[in-house]
Amino acid sequence: MTDKTAMLPESFLFLLEQEEKRRQQREDAGRPALKVLIDAAHSGGGQALHIRRFLLGLYNASHWPFELNRLRALDTELQQAVLQVLALDWNGREVHTYVPEGDQLFQSWWEREASV
Repeated sequence: MTDKTAMLPESFLFLLEQEEKRRQQREDAGRPALKVLIDAAHSGGGQALHIRRFLLGLYNASHWPFELNRLRALDTELQQAVLQVLALDWNGREVHTYVPEGDQLFQSWWEREASV
């Protein structure tokens, strides 16, 4: 324990520890879910467009607002993955940073969807 944390009330430290556990749980569930969505976004299936739009909405919501109706076009597994990735986004880190060369990947989707 550092000198600074020694001065904090135990209840506050407990809350910090609990929040860190929740953050880690969101990351542990969200990273594999993000991979599922990325794989599906690359597929030629009909759900790919909706997934790309969801991920672009996380990437830049003002340019790519996400219509919630699009979730109805996804199967249950992908809907659950969307919710886990949304929770991952609550961790305060940009979702594309969880992926190697994520910025380039999301930019490629941006260009693809902008031309549609």
